[in-house]
Amino acid sequence: MTTAAGVGGVGLDVLGDVARGERLREITIRSPALGRPASLLLLTPRGFSTTSSRRWPLLMLLHGADDGPSSWTREAALVARSDALDALVVLPEAGAVGFYTDWHQPDATGSRPRWEGFHLDEIPDLLESRYRASSTRVIAGVSMGGYGAIVYAAKRPGMFAAAASYSGLLHITRRGMPAFIAAMLLREREQRHALWGSPRRDRGRWLANDPYHLAERLRGTALYLSCADGRPPPTDDVPPGSGLLERWVAPTTESLAIRLAALGIPATVSRGHGAHEWPTWRRELERSWPFLVTALGCA
Repeated sequence: MTTAAGVGGVGLDVLGDVARGERLREITIRSPALGRPASLLLLTPRGFSTTSSRRWPLLMLLHGADDGPSSWTREAALVARSDALDALVVLPEAGAVGFYTDWHQPDATGSRPRWEGFHLDEIPDLLESRYRASSTRVIAGVSMGGYGAIVYAAKRPGMFAAAASYSGLLHITRRGMPAFIAAMLLREREQRHALWGSPRRDRGRWLANDPYHLAERLRGTALYLSCADGRPPPTDDVPPGSGLLERWVAPTTESLAIRLAALGIPATVSRGHGAHEWPTWRRELERSWPFLVTALGCA
């Protein structure tokens, strides 16, 4: 076990760097964007060394609502899956309902988190300056994290070579979606309009954070979009209601897929049986793994 303090990227302090396994480490930084310490998990490739002269491409995996970075190692067997991957894999925290955005209003703690700043400015800076990350990046996520992967790729064109969404909320201004997102926030005792303001009075802010309306900015990014039909196979161990949830969310992926096709922007769209849960996302991760590896330049 190793611990480092007071080092990192420009303007960042690493408060802790603790080994959690042979290739897995937990890094805690003081995040100006969040106004508090924040953590991420980092999977390193075989032969990795911070003193190496080489750099490694970066795969960023984003978790869903009511979950955390360890969901990827717990539910997707990511350590074993990435064993032969010659790349860094970063799993950052994103809050129970952080929605991968710089909040318009304070959260329940009284601070206004800037998740985009944490994920797209601070983490790349840290990983490039201290952990030998290169400028080749790929991003993917499940559910809320699927939204994050696509909206981040759209907001920062060229930052990611590829982006993948598994059951993401990819059209947040689609009918019913603002109320759905408000319900998620209220369940976590957050203000219903904390993310982007009122969907009526602040519609411009909602549109500026909607992958559907940012679709043109995805041109040039390799895309993989997946959704399911809400009918999980009998072998899937899923909680009640997860099928209904997927049927509610899946049309947002279909909306974006139709919009991309109209714009002449290519995207791989995967559809199948499943619910809004990890058995479905594991299958999609398996299907899309060659896509991610190729985009990283590791094929």
